[in-house]
Amino acid sequence: MKRLLTVMLAAGLIVLAGCASGGDTMEGENTFTQIDQETAKEIMTRDDGHVVVDVRRQDEYDAGHIPGAILVPNESIGSSPPEALPDDHQIILIYCRSGNRSKQAAEKLAGMGYTNVYEFGGITDWTGEVVTAEEGQAAKTAELTFSSFDGGGHEYTAEIEDPSILTCTSVRDYGERDELEDGSPYRVIFTFTGVKPGATTVNIYGRSPIMENDDASYTAVVDEDLAVTLRAKRAVSTFFLSRNGEIHYDAYRITREQDGYHVSVNDGEAQSMDRETADALMQIIDEYDVARWDGFSESEEHVLDGEGFWLEIALTDGTRITARGENAFPENYFPAISRMQETLDAMSPEP
Repeated sequence: MKRLLTVMLAAGLIVLAGCASGGDTMEGENTFTQIDQETAKEIMTRDDGHVVVDVRRQDEYDAGHIPGAILVPNESIGSSPPEALPDDHQIILIYCRSGNRSKQAAEKLAGMGYTNVYEFGGITDWTGEVVTAEEGQAAKTAELTFSSFDGGGHEYTAEIEDPSILTCTSVRDYGERDELEDGSPYRVIFTFTGVKPGATTVNIYGRSPIMENDDASYTAVVDEDLAVTLRAKRAVSTFFLSRNGEIHYDAYRITREQDGYHVSVNDGEAQSMDRETADALMQIIDEYDVARWDGFSESEEHVLDGEGFWLEIALTDGTRITARGENAFPENYFPAISRMQETLDAMSPEP
C-alpha cells in the first residue's frame, strides 16, 4: 500500500511534506505528511484499506463531516494508540476544521509509531461531499459541556450511578490555541453512550482550589435504540444558613460530595449528613419559591430585638440564591426559614 502511494505521489500530485515536530527529524523517526485536498480525494477513491479521521468534537462532526470519516477527537489522543486505529501501518487521512488540530493529531500519531499518516487540512476548505448526523445515522450519544481554565479552574468528573446502562468519555477542548499557559481556557466535554435501555442518574462534580463547588445532576434515559436523553435534576449542591436574633441559632454549611452530603455546624468539623435532610430542604426551597429571594439585600435600622439572616444556596440545575437582610425580609421568609431551621436542627448527622 505504502509503495503504491509513494509512486502516486511521485507521479506529480501536489504534495507538501512536513514532519511531526515541524523541525529537524532524527533518522528513523516517524513523521506525518501534509497533502492537499485533491490528493486526499484521489486516495479516498482507492480500495487500499485507508481510513479518514475527523479529529474535531462530536458536535462539529454531527454538524457535517466527510462521508465515511470516523471520529477521533484530537483531545482524546494521548500517549496510547486510539482503539479506533488499531493498525499502525494503515493509511490514515486526517482533517479538522481549519487544519490546526489535524496537524496536532497527526504529530501525536506519528510520534506513537504510525507510519502512514497524511494530514490534509480543514473541512472549511473541503469542496467534496459532506454528510450530517441527520442525513446519515442519527447520533445516539448525549453531551455535556463545562467551561474551565488551567491554573485554578474547576476540575470536572462524572459519576454514573448505574454504569451498566450508560458509559462516559471526556475530553478537554482548547479550541484552536497553539500554545497553552496558566489561565488558558478550555471546555470539558462529556460524551454519554447508551449500553442498554433504562434510566440512571449522572452526577457532575466540579472542584477548584479557588472557587466554590460547581455540581450538576441529570436523569439519563436510554431508549430501545440506545439513544441517550439527559434531563437536569434539581438538588441541593451547597447550602449555607446563618440566622441571628433574640435567641441563638446555629449556622449550617452543607456541601455535596461524591460520597454523599456533609454538614458543619458553626464552622465545626464536617460530618456526613443523611440525604433525606437535603431532600427536605429542596422541598422547602421549591414550595416557597426561595429562588425568588436571589439578590435580596435590605436592612432596617433601629429595630429592637430584630432578626438578621444570610442565605446562600446552589442547586444542581444551575440555580444560585444569595439573600441577606437585617430586620427586612423577602416574601414567605418566616415560614420558609423556620421550616429550614427545624429540618436542620432535627437532623442526625451520620457517624
